[in-house]
Amino acid sequence: MRHDDVRRIHLRRDHLRRTARRRRRTAPGTTDREDADVLTVRTYTHPALDERKIVRLVPGTLGEAEDLALDFLGLAREPDTREVGQVRRETLGFPAWALVNDPANGHHALALVKDVERLARQAKSRPGTAKEGFEALGDRLGRAVPHFLPTFYEQAARVFLQHENTTYAAAFFGKARAAERVHALTVDEERQRAVFLEFAFAGALTVKALKEHVKALAARLTPADAWAQFRQLTVERCAAGMPPYASLPQDARALVKAAGLDRVTEECALVADLLASPAAVRAPASFWNTYRATLVVLAGQRPAVRARLLEIMPSGLGRTTEDDEFWLALLAETGADLLLTGETETADGTDASDWLTRWSLYRKHGGNVCDRSPATLALVERMAPRLRERGRPVDLFTGRWHAGADLDLLDLCLALDVPLAPPADGTDVHLALDRWLRDTRPGRRDLTAVAADRLGRRTLYRAVGNQEGRHTGRQTLDGITGHPVLAGVLREWLDDAAAELDAAAGLEAARTAWHRLSPFRAVAARISPDAVARADAFDVAPLLGNTLRAGIPDELGWPALDEALRRLDAETRTDRDDTLAVHEAWPALILSRRHKAIVVGPQDILLEHDLRLPDGLDKWQRPSFRHTDGELLVMWRQDNKQYGYWSARPSEVFPLDGEKLPHWYGGGAGETSIPSRTAAAPPADAPCTPVTRSCRPRARSSATAPPTGGAEGRGHGRCGSSTTRPPAPTDAPRCPPS
Repeated sequence: MRHDDVRRIHLRRDHLRRTARRRRRTAPGTTDREDADVLTVRTYTHPALDERKIVRLVPGTLGEAEDLALDFLGLAREPDTREVGQVRRETLGFPAWALVNDPANGHHALALVKDVERLARQAKSRPGTAKEGFEALGDRLGRAVPHFLPTFYEQAARVFLQHENTTYAAAFFGKARAAERVHALTVDEERQRAVFLEFAFAGALTVKALKEHVKALAARLTPADAWAQFRQLTVERCAAGMPPYASLPQDARALVKAAGLDRVTEECALVADLLASPAAVRAPASFWNTYRATLVVLAGQRPAVRARLLEIMPSGLGRTTEDDEFWLALLAETGADLLLTGETETADGTDASDWLTRWSLYRKHGGNVCDRSPATLALVERMAPRLRERGRPVDLFTGRWHAGADLDLLDLCLALDVPLAPPADGTDVHLALDRWLRDTRPGRRDLTAVAADRLGRRTLYRAVGNQEGRHTGRQTLDGITGHPVLAGVLREWLDDAAAELDAAAGLEAARTAWHRLSPFRAVAARISPDAVARADAFDVAPLLGNTLRAGIPDELGWPALDEALRRLDAETRTDRDDTLAVHEAWPALILSRRHKAIVVGPQDILLEHDLRLPDGLDKWQRPSFRHTDGELLVMWRQDNKQYGYWSARPSEVFPLDGEKLPHWYGGGAGETSIPSRTAAAPPADAPCTPVTRSCRPRARSSATAPPTGGAEGRGHGRCGSSTTRPPAPTDAPRCPPS
């Protein structure tokens, strides 16, 4: 056997192993599903492999194709083939389909295997190049065996799917279908439906491809067969997790009309199958609008459909109040709302409180609050007797990020004595009073029930007070003061703030009380004249005296740090890409910006250094520093290696070993420095190199030692905290004992 043949065997073996690891998912036990296939163990031998054997896990339907592919390379299958499990049935791909269906021309397909594998390796890092390569191979294959093109392009699409490139995958899937049309190829309907499902589930089946598929079905099949194929694909696509596409109703009606079938009967059967799929939750608005009348008929024929509609919170319908009320109208037309009100007995255990909890969360559409919905209020009023009877609490407060509630719905539930689940202790419930006041839809509640409830009044109190720190418009303030209940809550808030101001013992406490009062200065006199009078009479002079006698933080300072900042501001430009970096070097600080680094000691500036960093560093990378013995070690990463130099010898750059430096922005801030000579005073004949969490003596050559002559006692640091091991002086002290 030639060397090239042996190499091809090994390449093919490696490809098969990778494929097996990537796609095999064995189903435990047995199943009667139509898409199940038996998983077999097949063993292959070849003289060039000596005693070694190739063992393959292959679905039964693909076994013959695998045997032919390996037989072309001279591998022989052993007769014993065992069944070890079940997998989902797979369609024949490339080159397997060519070997099974046209073995005489199979060499054309196998000749491309090596190129396909090469392009597959490029698909992640160089997708454009790989795409052009697959297109060139397709042109070559089309001139010789055009009936191989669909499976070849599908295989190219699978390559891009492995790297989550659905754009290129969809493009090659479209090329496969175009090849069928251009070359007028015979289509295996079962195989094509399976391929459509495969790419639909992977997210690479565009609406354009689906609509072209509808046209192709109508062109090559009888109307009845075209409808049957389309219906089966649509149902299986939804069962696989993909929602109905927007123009599905129009495409389905065109096929049903062409087949001469009863539209209502066929649509009811189709919609019933689609509703059973979990993907129906994400059906678009066009689906619900078009099939609205069909759903009414279907609910009358199959009562279980009503319970299914209550399970669905249609995420694809829309996010407006009008969309929400459309869904409630659909529930009313189908009779599903009667299961919530108890007007129709149900044996399926429909839980009204659970539905209202889910509906309340759904109406927030990913936020914390929602607009007023008169239809929701009317339905809940009808549900109230059943909710009280069952006694299960309803959760109206859960939101996407924070707790929030529909204020009108909350007031209605409290007024009707509907059991409510209180928010967790310490939870701040967002009510969005300004939005509630601007809402002009009918159904606004007077909020007396909320104000009469202990937890409800506290929630209102916080909602009114949350105007503090916000730019509250005059319209919102007028709305609060003009509302009888909210005005009373605001009066309570102002009186409490005035009492807090009277009790203030310092300027900070007084400032906090003033902040509570200030958002309402324009309306406070109308609501609580007493609170305004107490604020006007407040004397701040005694508090100022108390504060000055106690001292304020602004009296503290670090002159050396102030001087260092002035120098940095004078010599470097500040912008968003040149922020100030601070590194710990106890008892000093290392400040750096752009090309300048300054070491600040307790009393004065210890060191000032112009950085000598190489060109081409990532703009987000910041150097790291260590200060010891009066000198600064400057460190950075470049090309996945670590380098450094001492400030007195910047031209002598040396590599650093030890743990890796943090190379992300700000990653080195707050790290400690190398111990200085003052850390301890053992004999100087045992040099120390700091390492993470420990210290041990380690000799270094003088070539990488820091320059001598630094000030004694400066840059004192702690041992055992450094993240790297820079070169240390040969006369450095030992580490202090732990």
